[in-house]
Amino acid sequence: MTSQTNYSEPEYAKSQDKAKAPFYHPNIERRLVPETQELLEKYSHVPRDQQSEHIHKIRDQAWDIRAYPCIGLGSWLTPQLCRLPAYDDILKRVKDGATLMDVGTFVGHDLRRLVYDGAPSENMFGIDIVNLFDVGYNLFRDREHFKGNFIEADILSPTSPELAPLRGHVDIVVVSQVLHQWDWEGQLKAVQALTTFTKPGSWIVGNQIGNPEAQAVSLMSRSTALWRHNPDSFAKMFEVVGDSTGTRWETQAWLRTFEEMGWDANDGVWMEPNVRVIEFVAKRVS
Repeated sequence: MTSQTNYSEPEYAKSQDKAKAPFYHPNIERRLVPETQELLEKYSHVPRDQQSEHIHKIRDQAWDIRAYPCIGLGSWLTPQLCRLPAYDDILKRVKDGATLMDVGTFVGHDLRRLVYDGAPSENMFGIDIVNLFDVGYNLFRDREHFKGNFIEADILSPTSPELAPLRGHVDIVVVSQVLHQWDWEGQLKAVQALTTFTKPGSWIVGNQIGNPEAQAVSLMSRSTALWRHNPDSFAKMFEVVGDSTGTRWETQAWLRTFEEMGWDANDGVWMEPNVRVIEFVAKRVS
């Protein structure tokens, strides 16, 4: 694993006072939804009466490394990939030997859910710009039997030697809660980078913060504007990316409320009005 010096991530993530951060909730026990309780109990062998203490300890380990909103809110404890309409197809492809790359893997929670649902971990790659992988092992207690590969690297770096073997060989790219940290141009750049890992037949799937009205938004915690997609603008982005990379994509996208994602409606009070989550599946045609 190699550390990168020029992180392609927002500056605010690198340090935040818990008491001042609007997205740090001291008590995240309510995030222990039944699916997560089952995963921790049956996969990680954490008894239910110990799970609250366990996840608070893990959350603060992660927060000390990076102060992302999803960490402070505990929203990562609510399963996301498995809520995607295409999840059963994704699971089947991985069971059949497909290579899956999880960009912004964080603690590898989606990878563990795939394994719990019967997928082999050998062809899974978790990529993140900073190493939270040990925190993931601490959370899931599976260091000895999880066989997936974790790589600390910046997917925007075209010269990363760690990522070179994956370029052009990944069947499914998962990118959840990542792209929304950039403006329109930044997201174009990021998706263009993701396409270098794909081949005809590959999928790029995941979710991010969106809005029924595609727009640039400015938040108090950010010095630069962010781009919020709706399904139309998301399709347009892949059209532009396709033209610039010589690839062609078919996209599907769905707007969800926070409640539909299993989150709390108040999780987005520090964001713009009408904020939503946009789930997506982009399939490379050529």
